[in-house]
Amino acid sequence: MRYDECREWLENRRLNLGSVPGLDAVRELLSYAGNPDKDMTFIHIAGTNGKGSIGCLLEATLAESKIKCGRFYSPSVTDERDIISINNKLLPKTKWEKHLSYLIELIENNNLKATAFEIEFVLALLMFKEANCEIVILECGMGGLLDATNMIEKSLVDIISSISVDHCNFLGDTLKEISLHKFGIIKDTSFSVILAPQKEEIYEYFSEYVEKNLKTRINISAKTSIISKKDKNIKTNTNSNKLNVIKSDSKLAKHDSYVRDDNVFLRLSYKDYKDLDLLLSGTYQINNAITVLDAIDVLKAEGYQIKDNAVRKAFANTKWPARFEIIKKDKLYILDGAHNIDAVDRLFESIKLYFTKRKLVYIMGMYKDKAYEEVVKKYAPSAKAIVTITPKDSKRALDAFELGKIVKDYNPNVTGADSYREAIEIAELLSDKKDIIVVFGSLSFMGEIRDILLK
Repeated sequence: MRYDECREWLENRRLNLGSVPGLDAVRELLSYAGNPDKDMTFIHIAGTNGKGSIGCLLEATLAESKIKCGRFYSPSVTDERDIISINNKLLPKTKWEKHLSYLIELIENNNLKATAFEIEFVLALLMFKEANCEIVILECGMGGLLDATNMIEKSLVDIISSISVDHCNFLGDTLKEISLHKFGIIKDTSFSVILAPQKEEIYEYFSEYVEKNLKTRINISAKTSIISKKDKNIKTNTNSNKLNVIKSDSKLAKHDSYVRDDNVFLRLSYKDYKDLDLLLSGTYQINNAITVLDAIDVLKAEGYQIKDNAVRKAFANTKWPARFEIIKKDKLYILDGAHNIDAVDRLFESIKLYFTKRKLVYIMGMYKDKAYEEVVKKYAPSAKAIVTITPKDSKRALDAFELGKIVKDYNPNVTGADSYREAIEIAELLSDKKDIIVVFGSLSFMGEIRDILLK
């Protein structure tokens, strides 16, 4: 099959099957594909917000260190192939065509039930295996315990990014239920776990999870084993049955920021890392960055040659589209894939800090399974005007005009747009030169919005 035929087949699969929690289908597909995950070294990332930023900073650092690193994440933003990369580079369509054709044939000949996400996960493993990647970074699509990526048998480092309420229809209604799903990537074969800064109750849930599921390896009552760069002789547990847990500590992070010509600049110091320039500019990126620095220390302790200069270059140059991304046209745009209340809170905290007293026009689109009413109630009243759009996934998308009806209860100056291009045109008309147009609500439409603005 040609590349475009493979893509059409895959997108039809996505439309027809959607998300199906559970591991039976992906286990079956992995088996038919020869279990390409065997003998790979993994960094596994679960959490609600920050997974992508953590993954891209890690990949960039390893690439700068000349360590061949594969990375798998979702959803795509700028290119349909960007969910799979090696050292920050997309793989050519010929590679996709080769491996995806092989998987499609396996699936059709054996009537396998794998979803599009599960197929993409196995596809990534086949590509990483062929390329002899030294480290593979896997980002959970949703949850952790029943996520397709959790089929791997062991990981060198498990990272839990910031956890908040999201995907309630799959993961549960409470923060505890959601947390336990995320912690599901931590297994008896895990070596080190890094917890990004969390709400205090998350640490309590983590202790409960470890005590219940890993009690043969760690004694919670004797305190969780914590290592940090401050310890001069860091030892991890590759040859031990002890689980190392590192709690990234935002109190140890010193940072400042400034705005110049409507561009935001951040500088960060954490433990032994001093004055790192961070191109990822939302204030929430500080916690993601220090989590990455703790992960780098673990990798160093495991023998990976990562120079401080490689870290410095990676942090200063890594871009992550649609994460507090500033695009300057005739008007100033901020694009952020914030899609749950916690992420939206962090987005507007950054806007308030960097762009005080500027009026805001929103372009927003939401999914039905998100807490859109909470977002609207909290942030719609303060907008100068709001343009609503419909995300791409027709099954999950909240129609722009339905969202507009809800917004109208809190802000009468709302307009529903029929297309993304029309949304931009309306927002331009409703905004003055000094106003900021904030695009948020989902990553699903960010790629097309970016294309329109950048072209």
